[in-house]
Amino acid sequence: MSDHEKNRIESGPFDIQSVNDVWKKARRKSMVRNIIISMIVSIMVLIGGYIGNQLLANDRGWDAFTPIELNEKIMGPNVYLARPQFRYEFLGGTLSYHTYKVIENRVIPWGDHHYSFHIFNGQATPLMGGGRGVQVNEGDQLKRFYNESSGEREMMFFHPSVSFKQSIDDLSLLDQMNDDAYLEFALSFDKGYTLDQVNEMMPQNVHSTWYWANSFLEGDLEMLKELQEPLRADSLYGFQAYRDRLNPVQKTTEEQFMKDVLSVASSKNIYYSEPAQKAYEAIKENQKTGMIIGIVVTGTRDQLKSLQGLPFIRAASLGATVDKY
Repeated sequence: MSDHEKNRIESGPFDIQSVNDVWKKARRKSMVRNIIISMIVSIMVLIGGYIGNQLLANDRGWDAFTPIELNEKIMGPNVYLARPQFRYEFLGGTLSYHTYKVIENRVIPWGDHHYSFHIFNGQATPLMGGGRGVQVNEGDQLKRFYNESSGEREMMFFHPSVSFKQSIDDLSLLDQMNDDAYLEFALSFDKGYTLDQVNEMMPQNVHSTWYWANSFLEGDLEMLKELQEPLRADSLYGFQAYRDRLNPVQKTTEEQFMKDVLSVASSKNIYYSEPAQKAYEAIKENQKTGMIIGIVVTGTRDQLKSLQGLPFIRAASLGATVDKY
C-alpha cells in the first residue's frame, strides 16, 4: 500500500481525533443549551415565585387588616383609619396605617400603627407604634393621659356600678375655655340606658358622636373596684353615631353594633376575636337593662354648657380640642 493510500485511510471518516472533536463540540453545545434552558427556567420560576408571593402576600395583608378595620368600628371614640400601606417580603410582610380623630369638621392626627403578617396565617402581629399615651400629673390623684402623636387629652370614663373615691367634672372648666374652639367630652352616666333613652335625654344643641356600651360582667367590675381607676376611651367598646362619617344620615342602631361585634368575634385574629366574643356576651346581657352607660359629645363651649347640672351625668372628662379656623 502506498503512503498516499495510508494517509487517505487515516484521515477518513473513522479518524478518532475527528470523532472526538465532533463529540466535544456537540457536548459543549448541549451544555450551553442546558445552561440557557436552566437559566430561562430559573428566571421564570423566580419571576413566577415573586409574582405568586406578591399576590399571596397581598391577599394575606388584607386578611390581616380586615379584623383591625372591623375592630375600629367597635372601639375608639371619633377615631377613624386612613388607608393602610403594605410592604411585601418573602412569605409575609408588614402593614402600616394612620388613625385620626374628627372633632366636628376638624381632623386631628391620632397615631401610627405597624404590624407584621405571614402568608400562612395572615394574622397581624403588632410591631410598634400606637403607644399607650403619655401620663401627666395635673395636680389631682387621678391619672391623666395625652395622645403621644397629637398632644391632645385622652378621655376617661367611669363605670356606673363602681364607686370611685374621685371623679372628674371638666364641664366646670368650660368658662375658662376659648369660645372659638371645638371641644370633645366623655360623659359617664349614672346607670345604663337604651339608645333611644339617651338620644331623648341629650340636649339638641350638643352633638352625640359615640356611645359607650357596657361590656363588663360581674368579675370585671370586681377588678375595677379594686383598681379604683377610670377607664381610658381607647380600651372601651362602643359605636359611632352614624354608619358613614361622610354621610351622616343613617344612624347606627344597637342591633347593627351587635352585628359588628360578632363580626370581630368571628375573625381569625384571636387578639381581637376573643375579647370581642367576651364583650358581646356581656353587652347582650346588659342590654336587658340598658347597654349605654356613657357617651362622647362634641361642640363649642356655649353648646356644651347645656350639659352642666344634668342629673344623669356622673362624670365629664375633656378630650381633644381644636380651633374652629
